[in-house]
Amino acid sequence: MFGKRGESKRIEAVEKLGMPEYQRLKLATDFEKALRVMRHCLEIRNQYAHWVWWDDRTGRLAFANVEDLTKYKSRVTGFGKLKAHHVDAALLKAQETYFVYADDLLLWVNYEGRFKRGKLGDARLNPVNRPKDVKQPKLCL
Repeated sequence: MFGKRGESKRIEAVEKLGMPEYQRLKLATDFEKALRVMRHCLEIRNQYAHWVWWDDRTGRLAFANVEDLTKYKSRVTGFGKLKAHHVDAALLKAQETYFVYADDLLLWVNYEGRFKRGKLGDARLNPVNRPKDVKQPKLCL
């Protein structure tokens, strides 16, 4: 039920289709970086998918993976066997900032490729500024 997700397959397809052209444009390193950032965003996203959330009175938000219930052979009637993980506002903010960075980086790589191919009309430079690097945030798990 919870096998390889479709998002990973789509990223792999984008890499396969786009890499030859980005190599030709001498943007392969930037394209690879954008894909790495996107894959980390996917890891962040996936750690929150299929989870239940609650206030366990620790001052942090508690969450647990519903997929873990598939490990039990007997019938499960509640969430009591799930391992609680925690996240705080600072980590969520860092992860959100990284998602914005991913979006900005992908936009820049796209426009830089279009600029180098002459597809931006008479533009003399890429109208999108290259974003400053953002530190990769931790996962919660």
